[in-house]
Amino acid sequence: MKTKQLFARFLPYFKKYKWLVALDLLCASLTIVCEIVLPLIVSFITDTGANNLEALTVSLILRLGALYLLLRVINTAATYFMTSVGHIVGARIETDMRRDLFNHLNKLSFSFFNNTKVGQIMARITSDLFEITEFAHHCPEEFLIAFLKFVISFIILAGMNFWLTVIIFITVPLMAWAANRFNRKMQAGWRVTRNQIGEVNAQVEDSLLGMRVVKSFANEQVEEAKFDQGNERILSVRRKIYKAMGGMTATVQVFDGLMYLLVLVVGSLFMINGQVTPGELVAYLLYANMLLASIRRIVEFAEQFQRGMTGIERFCELMDAPVEIADAPGAIELSGVLGDIKFDHVGFSYPDDSTTKVLSDIVLHVRPGEHVALVGPSGAGKTTLTNLIPRFYEVDRGRILIDGHDIREVTLHSLRSNIGIVQQDVYLFCGSI
Repeated sequence: MKTKQLFARFLPYFKKYKWLVALDLLCASLTIVCEIVLPLIVSFITDTGANNLEALTVSLILRLGALYLLLRVINTAATYFMTSVGHIVGARIETDMRRDLFNHLNKLSFSFFNNTKVGQIMARITSDLFEITEFAHHCPEEFLIAFLKFVISFIILAGMNFWLTVIIFITVPLMAWAANRFNRKMQAGWRVTRNQIGEVNAQVEDSLLGMRVVKSFANEQVEEAKFDQGNERILSVRRKIYKAMGGMTATVQVFDGLMYLLVLVVGSLFMINGQVTPGELVAYLLYANMLLASIRRIVEFAEQFQRGMTGIERFCELMDAPVEIADAPGAIELSGVLGDIKFDHVGFSYPDDSTTKVLSDIVLHVRPGEHVALVGPSGAGKTTLTNLIPRFYEVDRGRILIDGHDIREVTLHSLRSNIGIVQQDVYLFCGSI
């Protein structure tokens, strides 16, 4: 899925907390006020001191200090709110997504679970969604802060000297283009890594659940070899990710040096020609440092961004799994059940092997109060036939009737609530007796 599509799927979860998100973004905006104002104060003091030292009074310096102290207090309060409440909003979004995902999993048919490893599902509902929490909190903040710093500093610097500002800022699009190339490699790598982690989880689950069998056949070395193989695959993919990350960091470092070089050399030439004052040159250096610090944060956030986008993509893949068996429109409640069961020319084959007919043209009538035993060799279809009655699977042809009602025309909850099942293999859920 493309990034725009992933954002479109993720946006409804943000809307639920739009006022908190808006307040969080307001606080994020306030945190940059100090950084924006400080170079202006330094520039003013430098130029005033260079041109007219007597004008730089103690009273003026104290007023400027008080202004900066006030901005720092505002910055501290905004940072506290942004860090605490922002993370809480992210955690709430994660909770909502995990609930929706678990509810959707409960609606899926046996066919889905037959063909999907539980370890993969567990990876998506736990670690993947945790990455989304960090993404949900930091993504809007980081991009808003970077955008505001870029725009405001460009406006302020352009007011000092337009051409020097253009020369300095021309490096930013080049830096973004170079970083984007590495970013794409990282996104592809994180997608493969997440999938491989799910495979390792599934293999570990198999080994732990089958530990009695493993030990009975002295198969520990075989299981360890399988685990090592999957573990090494994760390491191999991560090597490629971190090489791309290293390339992106190195690229940013190159452009860091280039921007400072332009400010020092070109700015100094402009100052010699009287086009820039000493105070303005100091402001340029401070703003360049602020911009580069912001860009470094975006670069550092790029890894988290890609992990978050991969988590959203894997979340969407599960949410898009079709609900094959659901209540039909206008389904009725099954009540007062007598237990009259009819198989009317029923045919069935499993979805992943539609060419093999497990049941073909089955006609069976079980009257209320009768006891019927299905006898036959393993694989004859006894369990399959009984699984069709509560609609664990959907018949391919024919129909099944209970008290004259087609089971596809009654609600699943009322149907299954009226069927008692004694499992062949007893499963015990974790919890108290």
